[in-house]
Amino acid sequence: MSLFVLLALVAAASSSYVPPYYEGQPTFAAVATLDPPDFRGEDVYRIEFNLDAKVEMPQDGFIHRSWEDFQKFDHLLTTHLMNFGLQFPSEPTIENLDAYMKRVMEHSNIVKSNVFHDFLGINWSGKDLKFMQSLAEFMKVVIPPLYRAPDFAPEPPVFSQEADCISFEETPFEVYAYLMGFRSQTSLQEFNVWFKAFLSTYPTFSGLADDSDVQPEGVSVMIPPHFNQTFVHFLPGGYLNGQTVRISFLGKSKFNFLDETRIKEYLTMLYGDKNPKRILDIGTGPGFSAFVLAEMFPESEIIAVDLAAPYIRMARKWQELRNITNIKFYHANAEDLSWLESESFDLINYAYVLHEMPADNAMRIINEMFRLLAPGGLMNGFEVPFVEPIAERWTYVEFNTWGHHWQDAGPQGPEPYIEEYEFGTMLTDSLANVGFSSVEYIDYSYFEGIFKAQK
Repeated sequence: MSLFVLLALVAAASSSYVPPYYEGQPTFAAVATLDPPDFRGEDVYRIEFNLDAKVEMPQDGFIHRSWEDFQKFDHLLTTHLMNFGLQFPSEPTIENLDAYMKRVMEHSNIVKSNVFHDFLGINWSGKDLKFMQSLAEFMKVVIPPLYRAPDFAPEPPVFSQEADCISFEETPFEVYAYLMGFRSQTSLQEFNVWFKAFLSTYPTFSGLADDSDVQPEGVSVMIPPHFNQTFVHFLPGGYLNGQTVRISFLGKSKFNFLDETRIKEYLTMLYGDKNPKRILDIGTGPGFSAFVLAEMFPESEIIAVDLAAPYIRMARKWQELRNITNIKFYHANAEDLSWLESESFDLINYAYVLHEMPADNAMRIINEMFRLLAPGGLMNGFEVPFVEPIAERWTYVEFNTWGHHWQDAGPQGPEPYIEEYEFGTMLTDSLANVGFSSVEYIDYSYFEGIFKAQK
């Protein structure tokens, strides 16, 4: 069965389309049609190709490229000293571009080149990138000579079903988008326009206008100003934009403690001998930690909260798919959980929360955690390190903010609030100051560690 017949059958069942990963040497390439505009709003030509690939890999496929992409490709061939006799067309027509592609295929040095493979969207998956799992891996992300990124984006996926955003694996295009975000310091505005346009193709995970469909009964949620002012991780519209849900969900392969296997390893090591009856998971996002805790402690009741209603809707949908019944996911502000009874939780967990807000907001969450824990209760935080030496702390801040304060205009880095966290929240001190005992920090990597405390 050819790829195109298979795609037709898939399209009949669902309008979501996830491009396969292609690996092999091109043996044929032709410009077949002019298709409707892509997410950039540009008319795109469909290039169909055949590959000499392994038996288990696709033998044929397609990619969409715009006239501007063709121009860039021809320019790259010139800069790589491979553009001889190709006669780039002066007018963009299917016939002209197909003839140009046929001339390209006559040059074996071009056919075997990275630039042509990038143009066809093949032989690059980005799966070997580990992003924030270690400083050495992150250097590959931010220093281009250490890791080659494709000259062209791979074919983008199309998701029409919310469940597909959960069930489908990450695509090369999405890895590429992550990578380009971290390499966009000098072109952040241009990247943000491109990224926002792509994310606008994702499902919105929307609900009632007042989000009461995911809130505790009778409880409304106040969104603090910072949450919709300066966006972390280059997310257009921040976490309140439901079209960012999948891209955050894909962080499970990039952040150590969004990986359920690693979460379970450390929670088991630290708390596996405990028997908490009631657990609170703050900033649950798609629910990574909550699901681990639910499986570790199946007799416990788990309340999982997040300030972003679309993420709670995704978590609830994922909960249905996983058939886990001992979690209640709610849209809520962890700065004010007055609807929850004081001293009613045995364990409170959070992951990557307090460094994403001003210090005053973080302190209100710390106070709420202390209020909600029962005497003897435990707090666990997978969080960015509090760097003790002042000089190293400033270096850490500059590295993560690109030198811009969160209230200033400019190309703010991936963690705009990190100065507030390092010089305001000062987590180990703050935990002790509100009354926690046995405060401990376990170093894990340059990007995170584990904060433990007891009431």
